[in-house]
Amino acid sequence: MRNRSIGINVRVNEKEKKKLQRNAKKSGLTLSAYLRKTGLGQKIYEIPDENFYKVYTGIVELKNEFSAKYDEEEIKEKITKIQSDFLDIYNHKDNGDDENGDNKNMGN
Repeated sequence: MRNRSIGINVRVNEKEKKKLQRNAKKSGLTLSAYLRKTGLGQKIYEIPDENFYKVYTGIVELKNEFSAKYDEEEIKEKITKIQSDFLDIYNHKDNGDDENGDNKNMGN
């Protein structure tokens, strides 16, 4: 049984509502939970997308098979690919939209 029984009405315009709903969805929360956490000053974490998990899986694979499977050149190629994928995620790019994958803010 819920222990939340008191409602609070908040007026927003359509644009604000859509933005709040989008932010709630990104964090995997209902709109009510998102507003409650925001109002109470609690941390809200965005759920990483599937591209983030692909990069993470590549790093884990490389680590687990590091010395047994790859020579030095193959390791460099895999790391370069992971780096490029990571920068695409960081820059919100899809399918390599960025021509060179460089981002001065990320230390390239």
